[in-house]
Amino acid sequence: MGDGEFRIAAQIGAKGYYGKVALKAEPAENNGIIRVDFDATNANRWNCGAAFGIEYVLEHISQRKLFPSGGRVFVSAIEGHEVDTNNTVIAYVTAIALLEALGIEPTRRPSFNQDAGIFEFPK
Repeated sequence: MGDGEFRIAAQIGAKGYYGKVALKAEPAENNGIIRVDFDATNANRWNCGAAFGIEYVLEHISQRKLFPSGGRVFVSAIEGHEVDTNNTVIAYVTAIALLEALGIEPTRRPSFNQDAGIFEFPK
């Protein structure tokens, strides 16, 4: 486990997509609970999207194997743009950043269909 960072910057026709997230994942003695914290200065927008991306990944991995006693995910930075960023974009980049931090490749992972401009979060 360690640090993860992911960025998307795409322009598809008239529609833009931008988001960047940096985070850290680490085991911690939390009675089996994984705590999620956000930097109050650098990660104070689009937190709902980031939280969804984290929850999505945690639902698709073996938490007991990676975090037997609990853990912590600390989102140190969320960057976006007023027009090209929304919670869906941030959910996607957060999920990919967390997978990078965990060093795993799940059977199901979020994807971005650039032809359609659609973010997909498979069940």
